[in-house]
Amino acid sequence: MTRQSEPLWSRVRHLGDRLERFEKSAAGRYWAHLSTADFMNSSFAFAALAVLSAFPFLAVTSSVIGGDIRKAIVARMGLNARATHDVNALISTGNHAVDTLTWVSAIVLVLGGIGMASTLSTWYHRIYARTPPKGLLRHLEYQAAGVVGFTLYISFEVWLFDKARPVGGRGLIFLLTFVLAVLFWWWSIYMLLYRQVPLRRLFPAGVATGACITGLGVVSSFLFSDQVTSGQDSYGPAGVVIALITFLVGFGVCLHAGAVFGRMWNEWQDERATLENRSGRS
Repeated sequence: MTRQSEPLWSRVRHLGDRLERFEKSAAGRYWAHLSTADFMNSSFAFAALAVLSAFPFLAVTSSVIGGDIRKAIVARMGLNARATHDVNALISTGNHAVDTLTWVSAIVLVLGGIGMASTLSTWYHRIYARTPPKGLLRHLEYQAAGVVGFTLYISFEVWLFDKARPVGGRGLIFLLTFVLAVLFWWWSIYMLLYRQVPLRRLFPAGVATGACITGLGVVSSFLFSDQVTSGQDSYGPAGVVIALITFLVGFGVCLHAGAVFGRMWNEWQDERATLENRSGRS
């Protein structure tokens, strides 16, 4: 019995050693940072909040400046013609909402947009281990700037995609998605951290976030059209909503993954600089 238990105990010990090595590796540290940020639960909460707050806000604001929130969704997800029809049937353009908008509903929409910005700010402060500064007005100032910036970013992106798609097709769209995402999220993280982290140190996070969002767009262009249409066929509009929520969960994961990579890149650079300074002194 002892001889039979020895191989089992050896395998368990070997597995424990491998787990310990993984935890000390770069991948293990990366996963630990993501887990500390509670990225999956946060991403599900982000998706729900986006459907309840961000979509109505963007529908109204995009309609005011002559845009269409549905084009933004279709462009982001890379949907085909049938899936686009299902999304258009689910979501109105926002023109009717603007015509019937009251000051109470306008305040609710603005607060919903600021709530989204506040949620993202909480994420980034947690990931970068920063304490938000005191002052409600200061918080509202930065969060409102983020809401305005996001609205302009989405509207400009949709306009640019309409111009670029006939020229370069999907390849050019993915390239523009990456460039715009890097610039926007680089600036957004800086603002949502209330400029507590130097802008240059947030560039790696912007690049990583842009790469993740672009990758999500590539995957979505191949998979989500079928998910939208099959959801519509099986469950009606609720199936389309499920597909949109799934995409938004992935979007939330991308934001976490990019920010965590940016923090770890800074840590690697700091460790490298420390080692170089020590070796220079010796």
